[in-house]
This record gives sequence, C-alpha cells and structure tokens, in this order.
Amino acid sequence: MDRWSETVDEELLAALSDAQRARNAIDARMLRVIAEIETRGLAAERGYKNTADLLQTVQRVGTGVAKARVRVARKTTPERTLQGEELSAPMPATSEALASAEISFDHAVVIERTLAAVPTHLAADRAEMLERDLAEHARVLDPNALRKVGKHALAMLDPDGPRPRDGAPTRNRLRFTERGTGFEACGWFDSESTAILRSALSPLAAPVGAHEPGSCEVSGCDHGTGERLPDPRSAAERDGDALVELARRMLQVGDLPIENGNRPQVTVTIALEDLRADGAGLLEAGDGIGRGVIRAEDARRIACDAGIIPIVLGSDGEPFDVGRRHRIVHPALRRALAARDGGCAFPGCGIPARWADAHHIRHWAHGGETTLANTVLLCPRHHRLLHHGEWTVEIDQGVAWFHPPAWSGAPPGHNTVHRPDLIGQLPTPRRREAERLSLDALVG
Repeated sequence: MDRWSETVDEELLAALSDAQRARNAIDARMLRVIAEIETRGLAAERGYKNTADLLQTVQRVGTGVAKARVRVARKTTPERTLQGEELSAPMPATSEALASAEISFDHAVVIERTLAAVPTHLAADRAEMLERDLAEHARVLDPNALRKVGKHALAMLDPDGPRPRDGAPTRNRLRFTERGTGFEACGWFDSESTAILRSALSPLAAPVGAHEPGSCEVSGCDHGTGERLPDPRSAAERDGDALVELARRMLQVGDLPIENGNRPQVTVTIALEDLRADGAGLLEAGDGIGRGVIRAEDARRIACDAGIIPIVLGSDGEPFDVGRRHRIVHPALRRALAARDGGCAFPGCGIPARWADAHHIRHWAHGGETTLANTVLLCPRHHRLLHHGEWTVEIDQGVAWFHPPAWSGAPPGHNTVHRPDLIGQLPTPRRREAERLSLDALVG
C-alpha cells in the first residue's frame, strides 16, 4: 500500500508543496549543469550541433524546450571573466529566486522572454528594474499570470508598441504541412515566377465537364446538345489538380536531375501477399516527406502504370542483401536501404532517404563491407554524431537500433517516423549499464 494513503490531509498538502520546491531545486541544478556544458563547449566536442541539440537528443525533449533551457541557463548563471572572476548573472534576481527554489523553470522562461521583448531603444536600466519586479511577482503568481504582468509592463514602457517591420517575403518558397490524411501547401512566388506557374497550369486547370457533350449515359440528364456539364471543382481545386498533373507528366518524361543516384520517383513498398489481398503498404514521395500508409487497392492502381522494382523481403520484413562488395553504395543497395530505413534511421529524425548518407557501421577502412547488414541511412547531422564514437548502431531483426552514450542513461531506440509499421512490433534491446543516482538520491 502506498504510504500516502495513510497520511493525514495537512501532511499530504505539505508534501505537495515540498515536492514542487524539490522540482524547482532540480530545475535550478539542471540549468547550472547546462550552463557549464555550454561554457566548456562539450556539445561541439561530442559531435552535436550545439548545446540545444545535445539536450534534444539525449534528454529527449522538444526543440523549443531545449532552446529555452539553454537561453535561461545563460541568463541565470553567474558569468566568469578570463581571469576566473565571477560576475553576477545577466538576470540576477531571477537567478537568486531559482537558487532558493522559490520559482520554477517556467517562471524563468516567462521572465527571459519578456526581457527579450524590451525594445532596444529603451534604457538598459528599465530592463534591469523590470527583471527585478518580475522575479518578485513570480514568487506569488503562476507563469500564465506572470506573462500577463510582463505584457502589461511592456505596454507601459513603450506605449507606441513595437516598431513596424517590413515582413514582405522576397524569395520563392513552398512548404508542405501535414494536415488530416494529406498535406497542405503554403508558399509565396514573385511576379515572374507566378506568371510562369500560371502559364503552365492554365491548360491543365481548365474546367472539364463531368462527361463529353452528347456522350451522357445518365438517365434524366437534361443538358442540351453540345453542352458540357459544369466542372464541380472550385478554381483552387482545379489549380491543385493541375499542379499534380504537371508534376506527374514531368516524372513520366524523365527529364529531371538525378538525386543520390536515383531519378525522382514515387515509391510504394508492400509485401506481395498484402498487394494481392486487402493489406497495406508504405507510400513515399520523391523527397521522402510524404511517407505514410497506402491501401493495397491504391497500390494496385499505381502499379498499373509504373515501373516496378522488386525488393525481396526476409521473414522479419527486412530487405535481403542486394549489394556487392564495393566501398561506394550503388543504386540497388540505396533502394534496399530506403525500403528498410525509410530515411535517416536515427530515432525521431524526419530527414527523408534522398537527403541521407549511407553510413558504414563498421568502417570500410576497418574491414567493413558495403552490404545491407553493414550500412544505415543517416542525415548529415546524425552522421557526424555517429562518427564521434559515443553513439553506436546495430542492425537487429532488420531494424537499425541506436545505443546512446552510457552517461545519458537512455535506452536504445529505433526510428518509427519513417516506419510506422514497426510501432509496437519490436522488443527494446538491453541498455548499457552505467552507475546512476537513484531517484531517492536525486530528489532527496
């Protein structure tokens, strides 16, 4: 039985308060550790892009949280001169409140973001006074209420509001964002590019009737001779269909540049028995971003007018070795790697296969062969990280498993971003044993 069930109400409520203070103290300790890691430059030394990248990879937190931890650590940790002399922290009042466990990391984030929004044309002493006041308010307010206080304080400091910015884009851009069962496209094009696009799309976006005049077989259809039924699509829908048709025709012509040894193509990976039945496979766009599940019915439709590259799968679903013993990864092996890994195989990475490198698990110079069992797809960021030697990778049951450094305390992991079919299918290998503090010691 949990001992809390035997605790009287007042002691239980006091324990809740103590737990929050302990959490605040742990947050303050973590920020000091992060600041020291930043000062020593350990992230770059160990192959990470920066300290936030190290936190995101090892602590398994989001990009925004990792960056916020680094920013707050920099602002709340005393600075040192080259001679070793300790100076006050850039946010001294917040640093003091964190050290005494009176405020949380969330409070510190609000204060840091509020101070970052202070207009540069205001005197520095205004920001110093505001930081001191916000740290005091943080002792009695929750972060949401503190955010409102900061917003009102900024409005009082600068009644005219932020200076206008010219946010008009200047370069062509196009972005795909996952939405529902598909993707939403959003972008901007200059006038010349827009004219080129619209000229190419116009003939493909012309309204098309439901059927040709005079060929109607629908009983009761009352359109006149020579008339065409109205196109049910909106102008935006016709433009969307036209863009897809334009891309389809370009792929058929085959006049596009080669990327990583392969011509652009839409790839469907599906087991033969699933293709024949009502199973499902994986659909991948040319850039690998649109990878998702596709029904066998749709796969059969695509296969009607497509070049088919067979890849024989083993009993565990992994592609059989199609490679030869050369140092350079040839197209057949890259196709097998793309089918197995889907993209960068590092846990959580969404970089598609076409932008990834083939990494030798055992280096070629050390006797490693260029085979499916000894290669894995990695983006440049994670390729660099593997070459620093603290992370290791092994192929087990046709899946790339990544073992983090022993000091991280994290378990091995594999990437299901590109391979949703692996979710819940594989047991996790044993983690490396390392001496760790117990949870009681951490919060004691």
